[in-house]
Amino acid sequence: MLLQNLRVRDWRNFSAASVELTSRITVLFGQNGQGKSNLLEAAYVLVGFRSFRTSSTSDLVRWGAQGAKIEGQVVLRDLERKLVVELAAGRRKTMLDGKVVRRDSNALEGAGVVVFAPGDLQLPKGPAADRRKAIDRATFAVCRPYYQEAVDFERALKARNSLLRRGDFTHDLLASYTETLARVGARIVMRRREVAASLSPVFADVFADIHGGLSASISYRSDERVESALDEEQVVAALHQGLVAETSKDVRRGFTGFGPQTDDLEMQLAERPAKEHGSQGQLRSMVLALKISEVRHATERNGEEPLLLLDDVASELDEERRNRLFGTIANMACQTVITVTEREHLPNLPGRRDWRVDAGRVAPE
Repeated sequence: MLLQNLRVRDWRNFSAASVELTSRITVLFGQNGQGKSNLLEAAYVLVGFRSFRTSSTSDLVRWGAQGAKIEGQVVLRDLERKLVVELAAGRRKTMLDGKVVRRDSNALEGAGVVVFAPGDLQLPKGPAADRRKAIDRATFAVCRPYYQEAVDFERALKARNSLLRRGDFTHDLLASYTETLARVGARIVMRRREVAASLSPVFADVFADIHGGLSASISYRSDERVESALDEEQVVAALHQGLVAETSKDVRRGFTGFGPQTDDLEMQLAERPAKEHGSQGQLRSMVLALKISEVRHATERNGEEPLLLLDDVASELDEERRNRLFGTIANMACQTVITVTEREHLPNLPGRRDWRVDAGRVAPE
């Protein structure tokens, strides 16, 4: 997939801006707070249909504006297409070649995006919720239907939690909500489990290239009752059984404490928990290996190179890991957009073009 240009209107701190992207490396540089990450986020929303920074639509609209708009010309399956995202008052509409399109449309099959942000460097030691988001983003990049499946799960979980908080429900009503949550939750477990299993060998190989002689692994972990289930129907049954068994606890605490919303992406270093035994350099190499493996996995699954977005990670990596990252990017064919404060952090990369971002304005350098 190739994003040829990106145009925004009333997006974050931009009243209007336009960037022409090269097929290889586009660099957005400038001081902090000028809007570099906002443009990167716009590219992610255009291709990925959701922000990697916030779940609130109002955060994305420029202060005082009624709505925001993102446009981009993309090449997908050798066809030029126009994507438009419009956001206003908690609503969003996406159009492909002038027609409204769902995020899981077959017409967008193969459109993948991988983002590497500074916060990702804390993944091994951070909360499980961040690792769940990471595996969700990796799943979105290779499976368009997962968008709607994730929404269905979030709605079912929110509905059951709301019912638990109210407390005035019948046994049959709660049972109905529980059955729905088990069914949609099983789809989430199966999708995440499949992607984690596919990423795992690639991740191990990439990490071995970075740290020869030291092994690393990732695996998707659920409650043991769910992990023992082999297919989706068995996962549905295991989730249902667990939810029923935990009902009295859920009623007391007012929320659902069992299910995919508590799962984790386990990261191990030499067969031990990375967050407890890894040095800072090793942990950062693990995250670097994870992102590179996401790109390779998306390319293999989609039959198209994904768009790779690097949000100010150069300044967060030491020289060794920075050289490793950009050496790998130089040898990959994927289109990459990089934000930096200091261009000196970047080597000469193939097909590179730089754009200066200053106070919500963009200009080629």
